[in-house]
Amino acid sequence: MARRATDGWSPWALSTGLHGVLLVMLAGGVVLTRMQPPTDTALALEAVVVDAATLAALQRSVAPQPQPRPAAPQPAPQQPAPPPPAVQQPAPAPAPTPVRPVEVKPRPTPRPSKPPSSTKPAEPAKPVERTPVVPAVDPARAAAEADLQAALAEEERVAALRASGLAAQWSAAIRARIERAWIRPDSARPGLDCTVAVTQAPGGTVLRVAVRTCNGDEAVRQSIEDAVLRASPLPAPPDPALFERELLLRFRPDV
Repeated sequence: MARRATDGWSPWALSTGLHGVLLVMLAGGVVLTRMQPPTDTALALEAVVVDAATLAALQRSVAPQPQPRPAAPQPAPQQPAPPPPAVQQPAPAPAPTPVRPVEVKPRPTPRPSKPPSSTKPAEPAKPVERTPVVPAVDPARAAAEADLQAALAEEERVAALRASGLAAQWSAAIRARIERAWIRPDSARPGLDCTVAVTQAPGGTVLRVAVRTCNGDEAVRQSIEDAVLRASPLPAPPDPALFERELLLRFRPDV
């Protein structure tokens, strides 16, 4: 029974023992490491012999020197306030300067300098010839103006002919022909005076006749109209410009 028990627990005991041995070895190594004395490092030192006087001088130079306290800032002196600006008094007006009359002296009239005898008289400037500008003329307007001028000239010529007495001669020739063609009726009294309107064609052919005013009776009026028709064609004027289509004649056979 005791063997069986030992056989059952031997692996566990062996494992535990091994772990314990390892722990002991680790603990021993740590203790040995801490117990080992540190290695001393040798320092090389150089000794210098210094006397007492030199040592005292070094101590004085090394000893800290007392620093002086900064002086308290003094207040700045107060400057006196500037005096108020002086009020400028207006400058007195300058006294007027008396104006002296200026004497104007007449300037001497310069005498014209005589040109030297050798100097030639200046040639007169030649006039510049300019071409007259002819405005554009409308042909229709020019023709109308020409006709108007011709008509005015013809009227002036006819007026001159009438003033010359040719028209009076033509009127007298017409009245003479009508009187020669007139047959005096029994009722016509002496001093007969009638006005007759005659319309004629070119060449003297009578187209219409009418007695306007007359101091005779109806037989006298009819005899005068018949005389005008028998006198057709009437005499032609001495100048064609004197021809008139409408004539107003005065019939007085006793004059």
